[in-house]
Amino acid sequence: MSVASPAVTKPASTSTSATPPPSSPRLVAAVVRGQRIAVPCESWCVVDHSAQDLAFLEDLCHEGEEVALAAPEFDGVTEVLVASIRQWPFVNDEDRGQPYLGLDATGAGDVANLHKGAALAFADQLVAHAERIRRLVGSL
Repeated sequence: MSVASPAVTKPASTSTSATPPPSSPRLVAAVVRGQRIAVPCESWCVVDHSAQDLAFLEDLCHEGEEVALAAPEFDGVTEVLVASIRQWPFVNDEDRGQPYLGLDATGAGDVANLHKGAALAFADQLVAHAERIRRLVGSL
């Protein structure tokens, strides 16, 4: 009589196409009133927080890489519609710590703060606007 050998199970393979888990903030150095302190910094932030001496911790802002649309003009090119993810993690208001889309519609530095729903609605408007421009170009 033979005894069955125990079943050998192989570990499930991990898929490389799976969505990676959200990354946790890293600690970076920031300078506040001449003192170096460690602050959590989001993975998308491109700011060197140690490069400036802040007056208050509330002045610390995380900013992502800017995405800009360059528009041709008569005498050159102007950046319009500059967008980036931003966050003021230490400001004590109703949106404290919530990232938003910073949108500078003219490239002049005046930034609107759009949270996810408003940012998606604006992106949809951009797509519709681009389609209308394509129809205009089709008439040329």
